[in-house]
Amino acid sequence: MGPARREDAMKTVKDRIDPEVAPAFPEAVGEIFALIGPDMAAARAAGNGRLDDTKAGQYPFDGTTERRTVPGLDGDPDVPVVIYRDPRALWPESVLVWLHGGGYVIGAADDPWAFRYTPLMTVISVEYRLAPEHRAPAAPRDACAVIEWIAANAAALGLDPARIVLGGPSGGGGVAAGAALLNRDRKGPALLYQLLIYPMIDDTHDTASGNLDLPPGVWTRDVSLTAWSLYVEEAGASCYAAAARAQDVGGLPPTYVMTGDLDLFRDECIRYASRLMEAGIPVDLAVFPGAPHGFDLVVPEATVSRRAIAHQLDALKQVLSRA
Repeated sequence: MGPARREDAMKTVKDRIDPEVAPAFPEAVGEIFALIGPDMAAARAAGNGRLDDTKAGQYPFDGTTERRTVPGLDGDPDVPVVIYRDPRALWPESVLVWLHGGGYVIGAADDPWAFRYTPLMTVISVEYRLAPEHRAPAAPRDACAVIEWIAANAAALGLDPARIVLGGPSGGGGVAAGAALLNRDRKGPALLYQLLIYPMIDDTHDTASGNLDLPPGVWTRDVSLTAWSLYVEEAGASCYAAAARAQDVGGLPPTYVMTGDLDLFRDECIRYASRLMEAGIPVDLAVFPGAPHGFDLVVPEATVSRRAIAHQLDALKQVLSRA
């Protein structure tokens, strides 16, 4: 190993974060994460405030916004949704069922990050139930309720039931992955694709990346395990809560999986993608260097983020153009 490689190997995770990205993850954010569990109201207020500041002006949207309520599954509470339509969308009859991020405990369907995808397709953002008030599988069930509602009302909605994509980032990606498994097991509508952006799918984080020495400004192991403890079923995590626990991943739709190489979830994402491929499912897997959790959402203008965003959109364009 040459001197340069030895020097790189000795760098801390904080030192390895892309310099365009690092300033957006100040250590003070760790104070917000520390509220998860002890004071959920304060965590949501502070977390949503920071997210609102981050999202402001990221993606222009001058389409239509419609709020609806969808019947819950089998007597579950009704599910609020927000429907975003861009009149210039390339495939307006296609629909992305969007599950916002937030570690299963914060976030909301009023999510401007969904606007990233509106130039391609209709987006229906789901106000799924949050933990700890509602443990799994409440959130995946809410997502499945929306999928089944779209399929049953596609003509009235101007949508194609054969072109339903399910996706989200972080905890939303975990809800999407769990909902895809639940939809399969319920023999629900066939999904065209699932878009998993650094999904939160393994409640153990028993991997190399799950033990990275991450700085407090990013989503760390301790914070994540606390969120998981609030979310999984009290009797123990099912695959609908933590998709990595699925014994069988056959029958799932073609899948996109993206992560950063400095993400707590890196290894569980790669393992899940590998299992899908072993089951014969087409998978587009992308890992971006110098990138911590949430990098493309928090710093979309960084070079590595622009590459990641373009990669996501190109994958969707390929799927939608061939459907």
